[in-house]
Amino acid sequence: MKYDCLILGGGLSGLYGALRLQQRGLRGVVLEARERLGGRILGFAPAGSNIRFDLGPAWVWPEFQPLIAGLTRELGVELFAQQTTGAVLYEDPNLPAAQRIDGPSPNAHSWRMAGGAIRLIEALAARLPDEAILTDRRVVELHRRPDGVEARTVTADRRKETFVATQIVSTLPLRLLADSVQFEPALPAEHRRHFAATPTWMAAHAKFLAFYATPFWREAGLSGEVFSRRGPLTEIYDASPAQGGPYALFGFFGLPANARRQLGRDALTMRSLAQLQRLFGDAALAPTGWEIKDWSDDPLTATPADALAPAGHPAYGLPDALRTAWDGRLLFAGSEASAGHGGYLEGALEAAAAACERVAPNPAATGNATQPGCFTNFHRSH
Repeated sequence: MKYDCLILGGGLSGLYGALRLQQRGLRGVVLEARERLGGRILGFAPAGSNIRFDLGPAWVWPEFQPLIAGLTRELGVELFAQQTTGAVLYEDPNLPAAQRIDGPSPNAHSWRMAGGAIRLIEALAARLPDEAILTDRRVVELHRRPDGVEARTVTADRRKETFVATQIVSTLPLRLLADSVQFEPALPAEHRRHFAATPTWMAAHAKFLAFYATPFWREAGLSGEVFSRRGPLTEIYDASPAQGGPYALFGFFGLPANARRQLGRDALTMRSLAQLQRLFGDAALAPTGWEIKDWSDDPLTATPADALAPAGHPAYGLPDALRTAWDGRLLFAGSEASAGHGGYLEGALEAAAAACERVAPNPAATGNATQPGCFTNFHRSH
């Protein structure tokens, strides 16, 4: 079978691109290396609960992110405002106790998705036919052919497959793409340099989540928001659902990836809970559960070059030369390909929309719109 387009990666950018291709009547397939969808969007449900909490990106800003605002409306994913009611705490290593700061939070305009960002992934996947999404397909080679392109994949049990299409849209982080996929013919040196110089957003970071039966910090007039120069968590926020529990606090580790690995999960957990006790009192030492997600240890997200976080927000986007790779048959999406909102969920949508607009119909793939497998005729019922 020859497709109009192969989409590498079943995260937000890949699934959104697949939906937009479907709406144009084009035939394509999403190739995802993991056995799950979502990429850096990952939901976690603590024991005894079906509420998912975000271990990856969580916030959107619909006020100035029109694509995410429109997509959540289109898919029926409810947004709710980040909990910011109450005082913010600030920790300085030179002060004996955290300082309480009253006033508006800098995150007052941040919004989250009811059920977690994974709801976007589930809603997108539900609008695509089963045969349009293949998991456990790690792409290891991309080849340019006279009449198109092909991708060679390997499954966890080492089964190999080849997929042929007119064009490819890669949504993989650019560093990961360069490190894990062989190109034939090889891409020019300036392309490879751009890939290597593009940090994968969030790849150097780790999150800590602690779950509680009650939001005791709110009862003390605190928002749960903390900025700390003492750590190990440098930023902490209320991660509770829109209504009810389990309630949660989450934080970003300020320790670099190598330091986290040397300490280990148990020590990181103990230090994080000790910090929460220092900030919020003894109730913080009695969580109903906790979880750590270290993205630097995820080989399908991070590369060794991503172990050190960039000093600031990188200047993302694609140079003009990459827009014509393989005479336009090799296209790039994913959040790192977005110049306007690189690193954000909005950027993943922005880059996917731009790349998929450049996918041209292939008559051999889309000539009969009534054949099984065509995007426009099959929909998931679950």
